[in-house]
Amino acid sequence: MNYYELIYLKKTLKNKLIGSRIGQAVSPYKNYIEFFVRSSEDPFRLCFSSAPGNIALFTDSHRGAKKSNTIDFFEQIYDVEITDVSIPETDRWFYIHFEDGSRLSFRLFSNRANVFLSKEGKIIEVFKEYDEPGDEPAEPQELDLLEVEEDISRKSTKNKLTALNPMLPRQNLQELISIHELDESGVDELKKFVEDICDEMENRAVFRLLENGETTLLSEETLPLKTEKRFDGVDELILYRYKTYSRTQRLKQRKSSLVKSLKRKVKRTESGLQNLHQADKGLERAEKYEKWGHILMANAHLGNVNDEEIEVDDLYDEGKKVKIPLKQDLDIAGNAQRYYKKSSSAERSYEEAMNRIPIMEAEKEQAEKFLEEAKSITNLWEFQDWEEEYKDELKEFRDQGSSNDNEEQLPFHTLEIQGYPVWIGKNAKSNDTLVQKAHKEDVWMHARKVAGSHLVIRMGNDKGMPPKSVLLEAASYAAYNSKARGSKLAPVIITKKKYVRKPKGSPPGAVLVDKEEVEMVTPKKPAK
Repeated sequence: MNYYELIYLKKTLKNKLIGSRIGQAVSPYKNYIEFFVRSSEDPFRLCFSSAPGNIALFTDSHRGAKKSNTIDFFEQIYDVEITDVSIPETDRWFYIHFEDGSRLSFRLFSNRANVFLSKEGKIIEVFKEYDEPGDEPAEPQELDLLEVEEDISRKSTKNKLTALNPMLPRQNLQELISIHELDESGVDELKKFVEDICDEMENRAVFRLLENGETTLLSEETLPLKTEKRFDGVDELILYRYKTYSRTQRLKQRKSSLVKSLKRKVKRTESGLQNLHQADKGLERAEKYEKWGHILMANAHLGNVNDEEIEVDDLYDEGKKVKIPLKQDLDIAGNAQRYYKKSSSAERSYEEAMNRIPIMEAEKEQAEKFLEEAKSITNLWEFQDWEEEYKDELKEFRDQGSSNDNEEQLPFHTLEIQGYPVWIGKNAKSNDTLVQKAHKEDVWMHARKVAGSHLVIRMGNDKGMPPKSVLLEAASYAAYNSKARGSKLAPVIITKKKYVRKPKGSPPGAVLVDKEEVEMVTPKKPAK
């Protein structure tokens, strides 16, 4: 609840509460208390939610109080006439005053929202144990709005606005900044803007539910966002917001996991496509290796020169020499065969890249389509119907990056590298669990010939490899989480998880690797 809603709530409740009496106050469930009010007209309930994220004070229709599993509160004010209601000038408190001099104080902010009864400057009874009977009631803060002593010129526009008026509602501030181009405004211009919108909220409020699910007291002229619903008054707005909060939260929770996976998929395919579009460099390497193979075969009669490189005539550039690196344990013909294989491998990689590009472009396009649709849905039931309609297609994206397990509950460390989820084992038992949960196409790493943590880059069902930069960064983390941590350079095994197996009866953390590549990296501590 914001301060400007309280201004209108005070006007509404002043008419309903003065002269009335509270017959009972009970808490039927956690973080919620309701006061049964007897008035000269129809009885009603004054309801207060202290739940973090859903703090609300509103009236609702009368019904019988729950009889079982409830506790009565504030019995000292039962049947005592209410004489006034009030709010402080610059804070989110709401007070109900009684004929006997006692006062109910509602603190409508922070994760310590509460209601307590006080009299003669001492707290008598509390709803939540954030406050203590016998203590003096907390005083509301007194602020000089629009008067800021500190230099706010270097603050962001949003922080400048809230510094000028800490009571300013935070919802839709960024939209207001964008719509009114406030980033270009000076402090004096921002003061005038804050004065104008606060005057509008205080004196000419329009109670609106926006299409984005937020509520506002600003008109469509000031905040031109589409109106989903209009309310007759602030009480109706607060009641609606309170009752729909749980559905909104369920929608957010349901959407967030899928949206995160879709964003990750888009980022990964973009990165992958960027690398694939550079595959022609591999073709250049293939041509170079093939030429070297031919040149070496022309010089095969030299046998084994037992050197790191050889300098011979370049058959493809008459009159020039070419230096070709050699493997010393192979003769010239053997090195020629090695370059033929490297050329063939580079050509295959190029062909695979060319075949992979249209597939990844289609995957990216579909992920972007689903992401846009998911973000646009604002209704829980509509989202559930959409999920059901595309259940099979979405299954692939849900698998990207994580299993259905709650990442926070996984028995190993989790982080991300350029959008790729990464798991790092904590100990031998954790390493076993990591290998067991990993997908066969995930990339597995371990520092070579030393004890350490297993590391996995999550690939879902992607048969490719992440960009080289991702592999090297992950490898540096694997090296850091091993006995090689203090080395300047450490060898790290990199392979697909499908080539890693756990022999029956082997000790925790022990595995066999059937196929591997090794990268030399500098151990690096993962960023938190």
